[in-house]
Amino acid sequence: MADPVALHGCIPILATPFADDGALDLGGIDRQVEWLLGEGATGIACNAIASEGYKLTEAERDAVVERTVAVVGGRVPVVASADGPGVEPAIDRATRAADHGAAALMVLPPYFVKPDAAALLDYYERIGDAAGIPLIVQDAPQLTGVAMAPTLWVRMAERIPTFRYVKVEGTPQGQTISEAVRLCGDRLGVFCGWGGLSILDALERGSVGSMPAGNFTRAFAQIQTAWEAGDRAEAERLFDAAIPFVLWTMQSIDFSVATMKEEFRRRGIFASNHQRGPEVRLDEVSRGQLARFLDARLGAA
Repeated sequence: MADPVALHGCIPILATPFADDGALDLGGIDRQVEWLLGEGATGIACNAIASEGYKLTEAERDAVVERTVAVVGGRVPVVASADGPGVEPAIDRATRAADHGAAALMVLPPYFVKPDAAALLDYYERIGDAAGIPLIVQDAPQLTGVAMAPTLWVRMAERIPTFRYVKVEGTPQGQTISEAVRLCGDRLGVFCGWGGLSILDALERGSVGSMPAGNFTRAFAQIQTAWEAGDRAEAERLFDAAIPFVLWTMQSIDFSVATMKEEFRRRGIFASNHQRGPEVRLDEVSRGQLARFLDARLGAA
């Protein structure tokens, strides 16, 4: 794939750290980035859904991208989420992210007014033209209510030179990945989304990587490394070891965010596990289950 920014492997989602009073904690970004790189991240994605990007002000979004890019220091690509309810807000976010040094953009479709195929093509084409850096289309119909299909991505790849990747999060994920690879070939790289739950199926179908929650970076990086080395048994062993906890966290976005933040707090990466509201809080039983998962996980670290 001829791409000046080649995205591949495990690109985890950065959790946005807040102080107990809800203020943005930039120091937590520094520590988290270094930890993620040490765990095997081949890129870092910020301002995404699981980053609580939708709870950030525009100035905070810029600050997160700028700080992440500065700390990464060119060691891996930084992917910034940039989308909006309309074309102009999305272009504004996309161009600002590019100006602050993002190497690529991950862009959800607009979903307040459900767009048809022509409107989606216009939305992504105008963002791509304005930002001038590689685009990752984030296909998450269970969250947005907007359905896309590989046939649309073929048209987009023909019209939008910067459209290079899709993050597939809908179901059935595997069939969508296979169809995207079949129709688009090396014009489009496909990432496994939705917490990486389908990583083995995705890799078998030609996925170039995964974008899981940051605290699972090592597991997904090692799974892909084993798979690409031809050691399917080791990839399956690693997946089997990781999947009970990953599956538990994927009960909801807020479960995933709460898990990331509590693990990072216990590791000393974050000073606080604070989530901005509104959020779905874990109840007493869930908090106990999370504590047991983390006790076992950190005790074995």
